[in-house]
Amino acid sequence: MLYVEDHAESVALVEQLLADRREVLLRAENADQAIALARAERPEVILLNVDSPGPSGDLGAIAFMNLLRSQSATRTTPILALSANASPEAVVKGLEAGFFQYLAKPLQAKPLMEALAYAHEFAAIEQSEQRGPPSRRRPQPSKESR
Repeated sequence: MLYVEDHAESVALVEQLLADRREVLLRAENADQAIALARAERPEVILLNVDSPGPSGDLGAIAFMNLLRSQSATRTTPILALSANASPEAVVKGLEAGFFQYLAKPLQAKPLMEALAYAHEFAAIEQSEQRGPPSRRRPQPSKESR
């Protein structure tokens, strides 16, 4: 999982929540780092603090998500929004914009774990669909059996 967060305390909390899982946690402090890590590591899930700064100054969370969607490494990656603004309007706007799920701060263990499980399940399905169906070719007999 790639976590885009510029506050060390928030990263420490997520690390603590994931300590019992076999979740590899990559950290980016801004959009530039996030894009570079996503290209190199191809994370299954991205957790994005929508209040984090973007590349070269402030970039809105939706614009940042669209930037991630434009990259081949993250085109279908589930992106979870994380924000202190959990008003119904903000949640609806985030989901309509394409965030996979919208989580509220302060982050709680159960909603995070449920969101991650669902996002990983979605990512696994996406990956299997991208690989295509298994080959339906019949095995060819070897020379010895001919």
